[in-house]
Amino acid sequence: MNAVCDFMELLKAVTVDCKDNGEFFTVTDRLVVIEQLLAATPYRLIARRPLALLFAKKEIGDGDKVILISSHVDCVYEKCFCTDEGECVRGTFDNSFGNAAVLWNMINDTLPDNVIVVFTGNEEKDSRGALQVLEAVAGMNCFPAYAIVQDVTNVGWDSCALFTIENDAGIDIVTAYNLVSLLECYGGRFAFMHNAEPDESWEYAENGIPSLSLCLPVCGELHCENGVLLRKESALVYCSVLAQMATLLAK
Repeated sequence: MNAVCDFMELLKAVTVDCKDNGEFFTVTDRLVVIEQLLAATPYRLIARRPLALLFAKKEIGDGDKVILISSHVDCVYEKCFCTDEGECVRGTFDNSFGNAAVLWNMINDTLPDNVIVVFTGNEEKDSRGALQVLEAVAGMNCFPAYAIVQDVTNVGWDSCALFTIENDAGIDIVTAYNLVSLLECYGGRFAFMHNAEPDESWEYAENGIPSLSLCLPVCGELHCENGVLLRKESALVYCSVLAQMATLLAK
């Protein structure tokens, strides 16, 4: 239970405003929190773009295989909030949940060394943050083997799914089999949607990076000022799945 409480405190900390104008961030509250939280971790900022921040544990060299975890920080809410409702929390979690989940893994050092975590803007409109990530990675001359995109979703809520895999594109059959085998321990409490709503995975896939979206089911209109419901039981499961998937893909 303590771990759940700790995660909920982290989620509350990052559920603050962050906006951009399509060119650069105009409200940076969440970015400030993210950088503060990562200051005591092995992660360092390896590239900063007007709509993207890239973090890694090690210097990225020519030809290095890397895995991208892409977590957009921009939101459309007028006021961000996170409140406890017993077995659920309610809040403006698009996409502060994804931010909190990858931060949880970064703080607890559960991701492979060749992961680059990117926090992007403009996802809600044109995904220009993802495009800036691609430019930054190209300048490092590394090999982005896969991209995992994070988000929340309405898919799977009614069936009590703990997480979903959406918009998978370019994943070879052996890797797909290994991913499905990895998830067998969750007893079918997850869902697939191969062609879901557009997100940053489309940008990465269109630029030749095999991609998928790992999403958390929530209840409610994603962009509503009243927020959405998120099951507490699913939060740490999602964090674990994210780390396991990144580890599998990083090999």
